[in-house]
Amino acid sequence: MSAPVTPPTGGSPDIEEPSRPGTSMKYLGGRPYRHYLIAYIIAGAFLFMNYSALPSILLPNQIQTIEFQHFFSAYPQVTAEVLQQLSGGTYTGADAAELTEVYHQYNAARAASMSLVASIGTFFTMFAQPIVGVVSDRWRSRWGRRSFWIAFGGFAGAIMMIAMRFSTTVGMIAVTWVIAQILLNVMQAPLTTTVADRIKEDKLATVSAIAGMGTMGGAMLGSIIAGNAFNAIGLDAYYIFVVLTVFGAAVFVLMAKDRSSLDLALPPFSWKDFLIGFTVALRDADYRWVWLARFIFFLGATLTTTFSLFVLQSYIQPTLTRAEANTYAPLLSLCTLPGMLISMIVSGKLSDRIGKRKIFVIGSTVAAMGLLLLPIFWPTLPSLFIQTTLNGFALGAFMTVDQALFIDVLPDKDAAGRDLGVANVATNIGQTLAPVLAGVIVAQIVGPAGYRAVYIAAFICMLIAALAIVPVRKVR
Repeated sequence: MSAPVTPPTGGSPDIEEPSRPGTSMKYLGGRPYRHYLIAYIIAGAFLFMNYSALPSILLPNQIQTIEFQHFFSAYPQVTAEVLQQLSGGTYTGADAAELTEVYHQYNAARAASMSLVASIGTFFTMFAQPIVGVVSDRWRSRWGRRSFWIAFGGFAGAIMMIAMRFSTTVGMIAVTWVIAQILLNVMQAPLTTTVADRIKEDKLATVSAIAGMGTMGGAMLGSIIAGNAFNAIGLDAYYIFVVLTVFGAAVFVLMAKDRSSLDLALPPFSWKDFLIGFTVALRDADYRWVWLARFIFFLGATLTTTFSLFVLQSYIQPTLTRAEANTYAPLLSLCTLPGMLISMIVSGKLSDRIGKRKIFVIGSTVAAMGLLLLPIFWPTLPSLFIQTTLNGFALGAFMTVDQALFIDVLPDKDAAGRDLGVANVATNIGQTLAPVLAGVIVAQIVGPAGYRAVYIAAFICMLIAALAIVPVRKVR
C-alpha cells in the first residue's frame, strides 16, 4: 500500500497527516486551519444565498407574475393598489364581489404552484446528497475526494440558474429549479463533509458554529440582495447569484486544497452494498432519533417560510404591496442574523466545553416552537419582526449543535460522506413535504385563516421534534 501523500508544506506542525492513505489531513491550528475556515465560510455563504434568494424571493415573484397574468389579464383595472385592497378585504369598487372571487382563485393558484415547484425540487435533491456522498467517499483524484464535486456542482448549478431566469411557465420553472437544486446539493454535500474529514472531534461544534455563521449569514444576505435586486432589475437578479456561486466553489477548491486521494484503498464496488449502505446508519437507534428530529424540525421551519412573501401580502394586517413585501421579507431575514451569529458562537463553544448536545438541540427547538405563538395570535408586521429576531437565537443553536450531534452519533466515521448525506435527506424530506402541506392548507382554508393554520401546524411539528431527541442515549 502506498504511503500518504507528502504535504506540500513539508510537514507542517499545524497538520496531522492521515493515517489512512488517500484521506484528508486534520487541522490542528495555524494558517492551514484559518485558510480552511475562510474558504468554507465564503463557499458556504455564497451557496446558501441561493437557498434563501431563490425560493423566498425570486421564485415566488416569478410564479405570482405568471399567475397574475393568467387570472387578471382580463381585468386591466387591477393595479398594485387594487390588488393590495383585495388581499386586505378593503376593496369597495362596483366589481368587488367578482374581483374578490378571482383574487381567492389567484391566491390559491400561486400557493399551489409555489408548493409544487418547491416540493418537486426538494424531492429530487433528497437523493442527490447521499449519492454524491457515497461517490465522493470513493473518489480518487489528485485534488482529493471532495473538490471535484464541489466545483462541478457549483459551476453546473450556476448554468441552470441562468435557465431559470428565462423560464416562462410554471412547468419550465419546476424543471430548471429541480436540476439547479440537485446540482447545488452536489456542491453542498461534499462541502459539508469536509468538516468531518478535516476537523478533530474536540473542535467539531466550534467549527460547525463558525462555518454555520457563514452559511446562515449568506442565507440572510441572499434574500436581502434578491429583494432589492428584483425591485430594481427584475429577473436579471438571477445573474448575481450565478456569479457568486461560481466564485465560492472556486475559492474553496483553490484555497483549501486537500490531500491527493489517488492512493485511496477501496473494496470492490457492489451495487447491492451501495444501496444497502444508505440504510446502515438508520439501523442505529440514536442516529435514527436524531434523523427523525431533524426531519420534523425542518418540516415545521419550512412551513413558515414557504409562503413568507405571500404572508406579507395576504395574512398580516395591514397587508403590504408586492414591492413592499419584496423589501420587508429580506429585512425579516436580516433580523434573524444577529441572534443566530451570537447563538452559534456561544452554543458551539459551550457544547464542546461541557460535552453536552441534547439540551441545546431540545432547548432551541422548544424556543422556536414558543415563538410561533406570536404570528398565530398577533398577525402584524411588528409581530413578525419580533418572532424572527428572537428565532435567530433558536436557529443558531439548533443548526450548530445538531450538526455536531449528527457527527457524534455516526456509526461509521469512514463513511461520513454517505451517512451525513443521509442526514441531509432528513432536511430535504422536511423541506419537500412542507410546501405540499402548506399548499393544501392555504388552498382548503380560504383567506387569512389558511396562513394561520400553517403556523399552527409548524408549532405542532416543533413540539414533536423536541420530544424526538429525548431517547438519544450515546450522547449527552
